[in-house]
Amino acid sequence: MNEQQAQGYFLQALHAELLRVLPPKCHKRLDSWMENGTIKLEPKNMGPTGSNVGWLTYQAVFTVEQLPFRDLDPAILLAVVAAWVQEHDDYREDFELPDPEYAVTPNDEQTADLEIQLAFAEPLRLIEQINGPIHWLGKCWQVAPYAIWVAEQIDLQVGNAGHHLVGGPA
Repeated sequence: MNEQQAQGYFLQALHAELLRVLPPKCHKRLDSWMENGTIKLEPKNMGPTGSNVGWLTYQAVFTVEQLPFRDLDPAILLAVVAAWVQEHDDYREDFELPDPEYAVTPNDEQTADLEIQLAFAEPLRLIEQINGPIHWLGKCWQVAPYAIWVAEQIDLQVGNAGHHLVGGPA
């Protein structure tokens, strides 16, 4: 299991996924940030994992300046975004978030700037903590890390014959 531990966890996790496929010389050219954030006030007790005090919704912006598009087709990065979002963002339908948008701006015969924008919604979860910085409902709280679970192995039984398939890392 992999775990991202910060608010803006979708932004940070997708940033890391883009870094994974970018050539090392482009790593410093990738930037990301949040824009147009809102806090949707919908508190909900989540049991032993804490309480959602609300939902953060924001526009995530990713830019890669001077992308060497002859070495790395921008379509690969777009496909990485599409695949990551479909696999990890379970809240898109609930919040009726629009599809990601992108723009490619050529600089010269070798490079282009790529910008990708997409909306995210993520829970703002709190866990009780003695002397925590957040006072809510007569208790002290801290912001809880949010886990993005990634299967590393799966055991799958197919059909009636009892054949057993075992998968490796995701």
